[in-house]
Amino acid sequence: MTLTGPFKQILTMDNMPAKGHLSDEQLEIIFDGGILHQYGKIIEIGKYEKLKHQYPDVMLERIDGDHIALPGLIDVHTHICWAGSRANEYALRLTGKSYNDISENDGGIWDTVKRTRKTSVIELAELTAQRAQKQLKNGVTTIEVKSGYGLSAEHELKILEAIKLADRNTAAEIVSTCWPHTSYQMILMEMKLIICRKL
Repeated sequence: MTLTGPFKQILTMDNMPAKGHLSDEQLEIIFDGGILHQYGKIIEIGKYEKLKHQYPDVMLERIDGDHIALPGLIDVHTHICWAGSRANEYALRLTGKSYNDISENDGGIWDTVKRTRKTSVIELAELTAQRAQKQLKNGVTTIEVKSGYGLSAEHELKILEAIKLADRNTAAEIVSTCWPHTSYQMILMEMKLIICRKL
């Protein structure tokens, strides 16, 4: 077993309500805390010095400085598996063009769909892993990733494969969801049929 610490603070997020307003007073904060762990699993969290005396034979991993430990964050809704850029669309929106105007000229989501369809599974996986790594650096350890920029069974499956590959190439945990990304009612109905029949 290894004891890591002392952390200036450990926020355990223990005993938090499942929903509703959260106040600072509800946060369990352990000052000068330590984390006892083995084989990637947390055994116990508490005061560093107390744990050190309670487990005299434990291996120590000392943390120097003012550090705070808290559980990894979870992003439950992302669309990070895509290719291309929406910068041109944003520029057009700033000039007063509506989303429908942009879409009617093959911009917006259609531009992203076309570019994503043309991109290989390997490249999509690399782009997705890069975006996941960026989130990981900000403390997000679990990321739900939707497909959605394929808008056909073939391309949705390609995107899901890329997401699966990306999961192997990042320390973050990626959870995939098949979710065609469109607001057009006819296409949405068609995609639902494809999902039911083919996916």
